Amino acid sequence: MIFTMKYNAHPERKTAFEWEIQRLGRMHGTIRKGCPWQNAMIEQSNPTDNVELFKRQHFTSSEERRYYLRLWEMEYNTHRPHQGLAGKTPLKIFQEEYPLHTTCRMLT
Repeated sequence: MIFTMKYNAHPERKTAFEWEIQRLGRMHGTIRKGCPWQNAMIEQSNPTDNVELFKRQHFTSSEERRYYLRLWEMEYNTHRPHQGLAGKTPLKIFQEEYPLHTTCRMLT
C-alpha cells in the first residue's frame, strides 16, 4: 500500500491511500488539522515512540524497522509502566477490567 501526503494540494482528488481504502470497502476517519486532542492516543504515542525507539535505533531496512517497532509495541503494552495508568501497564489494566477476556487465547 502506498501512503501519500496527509494534506492533498487538490482536495477534490483522492490520494492512492484513499483509493485503496475505498477498494477494500473500509472507512477512514480523520481528525481536523490542528486538533490533536481528537486523537490523544496517537498524539501521545508519537513522541514516546520517537524518544524511546526511533531516536535510539538505526534501521537498515523497512523490515527491520517494522520488527523493532513490533518489539517496542510489546514492551510498551506489557512491561512499561504508564504514568496515566497509575504506574500500571495497559496489559495489567486490561486484565483487571476484563478478567474473562484475559483467560481466552487466540488460535493461530
